[in-house]
Amino acid sequence: MRTLLIIFICFSAWHAIASPGAHGPNGEHLSDTDTNSVDGLGRQADGSVLMPMQNQALLGIRTQFVTKQSVKGSVTLAGVVRAHPEGQALVQPSSDGRFEAPGSGVLATGEKVSAGQILGYVRYQDTAFELASQTSQLLAVRSQIMQAKRDVKRLRDLGELASKQALEQLETSLKILVEQEAVLQQGLEKPEPLIAPISGVLINHQARRGRWVEAGTTLFEVVASNLRHIEALTNDASILMQLNTAKIKAFPELNLQYRGYAPQLIAGMVTVHFALEIPADSASLLLIDQPVTVFAELENTLEGILLPSDAIVTNSANLPIVWIKVSAERFSPKIVQYREISPNKVLITQGLGADNRVVTAGTSLLNQVR
Repeated sequence: MRTLLIIFICFSAWHAIASPGAHGPNGEHLSDTDTNSVDGLGRQADGSVLMPMQNQALLGIRTQFVTKQSVKGSVTLAGVVRAHPEGQALVQPSSDGRFEAPGSGVLATGEKVSAGQILGYVRYQDTAFELASQTSQLLAVRSQIMQAKRDVKRLRDLGELASKQALEQLETSLKILVEQEAVLQQGLEKPEPLIAPISGVLINHQARRGRWVEAGTTLFEVVASNLRHIEALTNDASILMQLNTAKIKAFPELNLQYRGYAPQLIAGMVTVHFALEIPADSASLLLIDQPVTVFAELENTLEGILLPSDAIVTNSANLPIVWIKVSAERFSPKIVQYREISPNKVLITQGLGADNRVVTAGTSLLNQVR
């Protein structure tokens, strides 16, 4: 009986240990004796939670004291990933013809290519009449070349007796004829090579062996892996001169630099443009046309309490709350208002006072206690 009494006294004393800094948003003191009755461990009638220290450790619950501070303002924008103009190239033939694969075969989408690499050929195919006409022209030009070479040789053999002006005219005519032969020869025998303008990842736009294509048809597209461009929309023109740097919510390691805005409204919205500060290989994880959330930093400052994003959860009414550690084993929820200022940080603007011990890790598990 005496042993049970000692255990009861120790257990009661343990619950009486209060953590400092438990204050409401207006500075009022919060005590774990605010309720007249304790229903046992777990969720209490007033919405607070009682949890032994060992259970807190198992759930990974961590807390920290919070203070008010000034941070740079930010705005959340809905954006879309685009290919950077410098990191995107189209491969199009300059004449009609039939597509032929290079020696390595038809390259598929997703393969990496290097600048200058041959992606395929387009061979121009004449009608029977056009082919006969071009062949006749080529034979005529070759005959003229042979005659011009004989005339040049004859004048050179005459030495000083030959007219220098006549020799120069013959040599010029011979050069022109040789160039004409090369053009006709290429049209008859050599296909047009399709060359990759830049290095990057290939996108094949239905390039297949034997496909007839017209001049200007996009057969391939090359996108640089380390360059991306972000387009975002805003209806607040007042922030256009305040934007500076930004981050992507899903990729906080990538830093964006504000490039400017389009001087034209689209459905009442202004398009703003961001680019990577430094080209990075991890930019390849950003897929073209992928929707993203952008946190853009502004020049103004805001006052509030800075917390990790994980500290914010929602209650049964779907309102944002944080959990305050009132005593060693008691946690109390507080409804707050906040702003997201970065991919992993929020700024509490209302509902939370300074010098509170706020749960920053394990918040989601604590919120599920019943």
